[in-house]
Amino acid sequence: MVQIEAEALQQLLVMRRQLAEPCAGLRIALDGDTCRGWQIGLAWSQQPRAEDYAVDYQGLTLLAAIAHWPYLQGAAIRAGEQDGQRGLWVELQATACHCDNQVCASPQAMGL
Repeated sequence: MVQIEAEALQQLLVMRRQLAEPCAGLRIALDGDTCRGWQIGLAWSQQPRAEDYAVDYQGLTLLAAIAHWPYLQGAAIRAGEQDGQRGLWVELQATACHCDNQVCASPQAMGL
């Protein structure tokens, strides 16, 4: 399950209320893998996709492809500053390394 820090949750709920268009939820998109590293995207989604699984988290709906949920287990969304930028950050937990060369990319935090 994805954990959302209280401050981050409040910011996300405020953002959602300010959207002009209807919103199905906050999409968490992953691209990449544990060997090359992950690119994480957060975006508001008007409609769920056929491959999505939705999770309700204290009034916020999180959307992600069913195949991505195992990689999101233990992830955290936090509010704060990183590399001099203030915002919301997704931090992934390290997963088991199954890379051919046994060198896996470390989890990265990505902002919104």
